[in-house]
Order: sequence, then structure tokens, then C-alpha cells
Amino acid sequence: MQRFVSNAARRHVAWQFSIESRFLQPSSSLQATLGRRFQSQEKPEIRSFSDISNRTSDLANTSKDGVVGAPIDFDVQSKVEGNESQIVTIALEPGQVLRAESGAMMYMTEGVEMNTTSGGGISEGFRRMMTGQNFFISDYTYRGPEGTMGHVALGTDFPSKIVKLNVHEYGGKLVCQKGALLCASHTVDINMEFTKSFSGGFFGGEGFVLQGLTGDGDVFLKAGGTLIRRDLEPGEELRIASGCLVGFSDGIGYDVQMVKGFKNVFAGGEGLFMTTLTGPGVVWLQGQPPARLVSEVARRVPRGGIGLGVPMGGGGEEGDGGGDDGGEENN
Repeated sequence: MQRFVSNAARRHVAWQFSIESRFLQPSSSLQATLGRRFQSQEKPEIRSFSDISNRTSDLANTSKDGVVGAPIDFDVQSKVEGNESQIVTIALEPGQVLRAESGAMMYMTEGVEMNTTSGGGISEGFRRMMTGQNFFISDYTYRGPEGTMGHVALGTDFPSKIVKLNVHEYGGKLVCQKGALLCASHTVDINMEFTKSFSGGFFGGEGFVLQGLTGDGDVFLKAGGTLIRRDLEPGEELRIASGCLVGFSDGIGYDVQMVKGFKNVFAGGEGLFMTTLTGPGVVWLQGQPPARLVSEVARRVPRGGIGLGVPMGGGGEEGDGGGDDGGEENN
């Protein structure tokens, strides 16, 4: 009897263990299904610092001549100093490129490299010369470590005011007088802008070729004397004296008109023609054109050249000599 009970108990335990194993352990088909589902799940993406640096490099812009550099936030990284004669200081982060007129640099700090080129070949250099700029341009790039900044200071060749303009805010194009550009983003292009009429180029005071600035970025223009801005409504005309134009936005009409009145022509001092600008758009003017100052200085120079009166001190020597002679005669 005890043996029967013992065998029955042993069989019951074995049967219970087999039932639990059957329900607790998955079958081979279930294991395969779970394995496929686990393998099909996507693993979480792990991003490294190299991915961040690559994403930062994707923000770099390439100029027409192949120069690669990160854009500069001139609203934060530029500072115009001075009153009558101003300078501009640009703070550069690693990898940023500033394009400036050659010969305008005052100083640059350690880590800033200057690279002077023609900006795309001989044809591009001659094109800039036609617009009043130099044949060569200088690119300033900061090569310092991350977290630091380099500085470049630029000055003008004539006592001037400096104004910062964004090309995109004015229709993607600015037309300026010859040589008005001081520095800009490396993605801004300098093109030749021809006057639409023969009279405008011959009598307008700015020549047949103006300076067209296109592209993406900011530009710094220089203006002699006081700089003013005028906003013109559609159809509104503004007549200005020759040489007072700094630049205007896209959409402004440019032409010349003859000064009315015989006395105004010969006694007014403004010449026979005046430049006429027609809106809509924005116009920037300068109160002291460099050509006007040079003309006034040249007019006051004697025809024989600049004569400077240099005192020779003859009067003092004669007086001393006379005293000595008188003493000798008394003796």
C-alpha cells in the first residue's frame, strides 16, 4: 500500500512537471517567431562627435570661385568704430571666411590667415577693375581652435562712413558707385552694371560701368562725408549732383537730365546735367564725394606746383652779424 502511494505520488509529480514545462517553455516555432521579431527591431541610432562636426560642415557655403567657408553673422560679429573716418572690425570663428578689398587691412590677430587671389581668374580680376575695385581680393580665414575667435580690422582709403547692408533684404541686388565695396561675405559676387543710356554714362558722373553686388550675404560700403538714406515711392524722382551717389536697391531707375535755366548751368556750380533716380526703392547718398575734394584741392594748388614758404633764418644771422661788426668798429 505504501509502495502504491509512493509510486502514485512520484508519477503525479512527474506529470505536473511535464505540464508546467509544456506551458512555461515556448515551442520551437514560437522561439523562431520571437527571434525573427527581435531581430527585425531597429537598433537605436548612436551619434558621435564626428557626426556633429560633419553636420556643422554642411552649413558651409561655397563661393563662385570655389572658396568654402561658414557664414558670418555680421549683426553680432562686426563693429563699426569712429566718427568722421570709420573702421570696421570683424570677429571670425574657426572656418569662417571674410572677403575684403586688397590693401584695406589694418590688423589681424593670431590665427587669421590671409589669402590674396584674383577671385576666379584673370577675367574676374579685370571685371573688378572695371567696377573700381582692385584686381586682387583678399580672403581672411580663422584657423584657431574651437571656442576661440580671430579679429580683422579694415579701414578706408579716404575718410569715410561705413554702412552694412544685406543683399537679400534689397531684392538680391545692390548697384553701387565704383569702388564703394569695402568687404563682404565670400558668397557675394561683384558684377559690372552698365548704364541704360549713353547720356547716363557720359554725363551722370559715375561712368558707364557701375558696381553690381549679387549673391547671399552682407556687404560693407564706404561713403565720403555724411551718409544719408532716402526711400523712394513708386514713380518718385530724386535728382542728385554728380558723384553723390553711393548705391541704390534693385528696381531704381537711373538716368540723367539737363539742368534747366541758362544761369543755373553757368553759375549754379552743378554742371550741365544732374542724375535722376526714380523709385520704388532705396537710395544711399554721400555728402563729401572723394572726387569733389580732390578737385577742390587741385584747384587751389598753384600751377607751378605746391610752393611751401620755408623760413631760412636770414634775419637773425644778419642781426647777429651786424652786432659783431659794430663791436669791431668800436674797437
